[in-house]
Amino acid sequence: MNIINKKNVLSPSASVSLLLVIFFTSIAAELSASPTTTVYVHLSTRTVAVGQTFIVEVKISEVGDLYGWEFKLRWNPNLLDVVDVTEGPFLKQGGDTFFAKKTNNTAGNILVDCTLLGNVSGVSGNGTLATVKFYAEVQGESILDLYDTILINSHEIAITHIPIDGTVTTTGVPVGGIRIPVNKFELLAPYIGLTALLAVAVITAVFFKYKKEKP
Repeated sequence: MNIINKKNVLSPSASVSLLLVIFFTSIAAELSASPTTTVYVHLSTRTVAVGQTFIVEVKISEVGDLYGWEFKLRWNPNLLDVVDVTEGPFLKQGGDTFFAKKTNNTAGNILVDCTLLGNVSGVSGNGTLATVKFYAEVQGESILDLYDTILINSHEIAITHIPIDGTVTTTGVPVGGIRIPVNKFELLAPYIGLTALLAVAVITAVFFKYKKEKP
């Protein structure tokens, strides 16, 4: 006759509790081991003189198998204008890409997207998705709001990630105390004045020449 040691037999409730502990422990270990993918705005400097252009990079970190991406970026249109948007080198590591952009300086936003082409694997790691060149119009501070971000892997499955905004401050006085013109017209003012002066001089010379030659 077999004798069962009751001390070594777990009750049903204890078995369930043990299974739950094992399950949540494995989930916690997996989460702690998996880094969070982020898409973020990167500036080499957060203070820019009015009248100058500056570069903003939209970068990605800790991503795996990225096949395509899309983001929108908005700013204060009273302070900044976008001059150009170009594709970064990150996704090109995986092969040929298709890159598209749509800029609206009046509303102060851009829509940018990019995807690999063909049956290829996605790209993993860290890098720059796109580069945005801005022109500083007037003094102030603007949030560079990164929103509606989408990441897709090579199996057409969305990649969970966190978007992170940026901030830039524009100032009328750069380092060194030399004043920067506060708008585009003021940038051209010296040349406009010189052109007007030359025009007056030419007109005056022609007038006196005509008067002198007149019988």
